[in-house]
Amino acid sequence: MAFGRLVNDKIVIDTNNALNYKNKEGDIQQRKVDTALIDVIKEAGQVAAMEHGAVLFSAKINNEWKNYFVNRDEKTHNIVLKPTNSQNRDDFIYINSNVNEQGYFYYTINQKRESAKELIEGVGITEHQNQDGSKSHYLETNVRLYNEELKSELKEKGKEFVAVISNAGFEVVNEAEMKAQKQKQQMQQTQEIKESEKKQDKGLER
Repeated sequence: MAFGRLVNDKIVIDTNNALNYKNKEGDIQQRKVDTALIDVIKEAGQVAAMEHGAVLFSAKINNEWKNYFVNRDEKTHNIVLKPTNSQNRDDFIYINSNVNEQGYFYYTINQKRESAKELIEGVGITEHQNQDGSKSHYLETNVRLYNEELKSELKEKGKEFVAVISNAGFEVVNEAEMKAQKQKQQMQQTQEIKESEKKQDKGLER
């Protein structure tokens, strides 16, 4: 599942392009650039695999915006970024799907090619000043989906609406209502966990 919203007349997919993250102790740390890039590209690959239209990954590399078509192989889950202005395979960027000993999937960017190194070393990073005086850093990247039917529906509904995109199709929903519904579900789940814990405790008392 992915979320898309209309920005400057284009459907932009929500991705996590932040370099800052909080560790278990609550301290703010910085992710490696390639780790953050993989997160964004993985999301783009998932949307491309849903086959609801062409998916474009864009990155500001050495102060110049570059656009890539996103293709994900159905069997291997490998992702290929193909520049929109080049058919030269040397310019393609390959993101390989791997499986670790525990059977979990993870992605790596194939850095044997110059194009991949250029992306990792040259991708732009913006700095944002937070209210508490700390600074957040973000990759200058975005992911766009091209689907005229969805675009016109988002236009019609207005700014408060987002697209929920899945393999089954897409649905345009009110963002505030969706967030409230999610919150309610989380609260219900928390309540259910507490209830089951109470039952377990009572069982132990016996």
